[in-house]
Amino acid sequence: MTDDHRKFLIFSLQGRLYALGLEQIAEVGDPRQLSPIPKTPACYSGALNFHGDIVAVINLSVFLDLPGGNRPGKIIVLHQETASLAFLVDTVFRIVSEGEVTFSPVPEERFAVATLSLPDGEAIQLNIEALVLEAENCLMRHQLSIKNTPNKNKP
Repeated sequence: MTDDHRKFLIFSLQGRLYALGLEQIAEVGDPRQLSPIPKTPACYSGALNFHGDIVAVINLSVFLDLPGGNRPGKIIVLHQETASLAFLVDTVFRIVSEGEVTFSPVPEERFAVATLSLPDGEAIQLNIEALVLEAENCLMRHQLSIKNTPNKNKP
């Protein structure tokens, strides 16, 4: 896919618009029944079976520390080549092509790579690689904190 034909998935979190590169997304759908993942950070909502692969599911609003309620209505599953990961988001609006948007400078926001100006507002394009890396680091930090916490039940 050349840059002239890049497409973006536009979705919302807490009333703000965000975008991800469509080439990294395997599927978008309604949230499914999740299996709990013990001893994970609060942003990890659980795991699901996605066509035979186990995929960790992150509530993206919680992960990004966005204020407000927790109301995921859609799930965005990433391609396995990107990560075994899915994001819970509030709403998915549409897919836009690169020709439909104007790119603005990168906002000073964590994980942002650009601002996409759309006819109905602006969307923050998120850096999927940085999100995946931080999700892994968050999990490792959490596991280390559990390991280093004294167990009050041991004699």
